[in-house]
Amino acid sequence: MPESAPPQLAVIVIGYRAPAQIVEAVTSLLDQDEPLEIIVVNSGGGEVLALLTGAGVKVPVIEVGRRLFVGAARNLGIAATKAPFVAFLADDCLACSGWAEARMQRHLAGDRAVASAMVNSHPRNLIACAAHLIMFMRRLPGLPSGRALRYGVSFDRRLFDEFGLFDETMPAAEDTEFLGRLPQELQPVWEPKVQTVHRNETRLSRLLADQYRRGCRRGDYLAASALNTPFRCFRDTFRDRRNARKLAKIGLSDRDRTFAMMSMPIVWLALLVKSVGVYIGVRNRVKAATRK
Repeated sequence: MPESAPPQLAVIVIGYRAPAQIVEAVTSLLDQDEPLEIIVVNSGGGEVLALLTGAGVKVPVIEVGRRLFVGAARNLGIAATKAPFVAFLADDCLACSGWAEARMQRHLAGDRAVASAMVNSHPRNLIACAAHLIMFMRRLPGLPSGRALRYGVSFDRRLFDEFGLFDETMPAAEDTEFLGRLPQELQPVWEPKVQTVHRNETRLSRLLADQYRRGCRRGDYLAASALNTPFRCFRDTFRDRRNARKLAKIGLSDRDRTFAMMSMPIVWLALLVKSVGVYIGVRNRVKAATRK
């Protein structure tokens, strides 16, 4: 592709309150071999433009003073870019080498939605290993397509014209809701060559607090979308401890797998805390609905 040709892939970096780590997220995209149309959408305050400029990073920025849910941030980025394919990167993530190139190979081959794998930022830290397994056990790079969840998706832009944009009112799971609108033949393909690094917690207290918060949010979502009792949601969440071991054995190799196996006691503890959060989230939503 000639250097003067416009980028084929737009990447929207989503930030909240201008975290310092967003500089590394953007830099990981600038280091890609594939030309990219990059834009940062930051909400909730902070001076993300000044932060990036101070680090010598020059990319377009959209700053919104109020907090935006991720769906709204995604939609702002989609409207502000032109490339025929669109990807997203959270401020706590990094694009691995080949991230953009592997996406474009699949898109140019005809795939309209391409899902990606997640890799651990600290694969020799047991707490980070536990955090990674809890959140991404179904997106490990060694998983076969039949076992992988299809998230971290890049899209043919025309899909948004055909099926609408992301829901801007949902605190979470806006990508799940959008994918639910796509017919089976347009569901994302699994491409483990597209790998994203997630910055995982390395301190136990912060991991447990994070999992409790995530559990509460998930419980609120489950209560709103399904007729499940708080105990059933608790039980189903805690059952994931069994899947964590099975999927780590399949999706990881060599020392990564060894450290993942060593982290299992922490996985169990953190999943227990998350399950309690789910229970409380479901219970609180049910109580609030009953009072109305």
